[in-house]
Amino acid sequence: MKLFAKMLFVLLFSGSLWAQGFDNLSNSSVTNQFSDKPAQYILGSGDILLVNVNLWGHVQRPGIYSVPSSYTIIDLISSAGGPLNTARLSDVRIVRKDQEVIKVDIEKYLKTGDNSLLPVIQPGDTIIVSGSIQNYFLQIVGLFRDLAIIANVFVLAQRVK
Repeated sequence: MKLFAKMLFVLLFSGSLWAQGFDNLSNSSVTNQFSDKPAQYILGSGDILLVNVNLWGHVQRPGIYSVPSSYTIIDLISSAGGPLNTARLSDVRIVRKDQEVIKVDIEKYLKTGDNSLLPVIQPGDTIIVSGSIQNYFLQIVGLFRDLAIIANVFVLAQRVK
């Protein structure tokens, strides 16, 4: 009940504050104010431009990162603690805001050192580090192991009766 009362208070109070903030604005100024795209770059300490990117998959610490605009995908993955042992570095994908998907072969980069294999990170990119076939195999084996344990417990419980 207390939670409901708090939520109701916050909703009512925030609605009245929001309405008060726009009393003196015309419809056209409100439209112009909110039709602009949000900032894609953030100014960090030392006047460094930062971009927000998402890092998913088989890395130590996946999440949302604000990184310098000069960072490469290697720098980003390193900032996240590096890839997991189960990462498939030959199949890293960058999903752009414009629905473009770029495949990056980090293994090839590590063998050749060719920087042209690393695309520039853009604001809003989602980088996905895939898992290896070995990882999926281990997950399936783990599932069968768990099912066997459950079946074993069930059989033993039937024998005790």
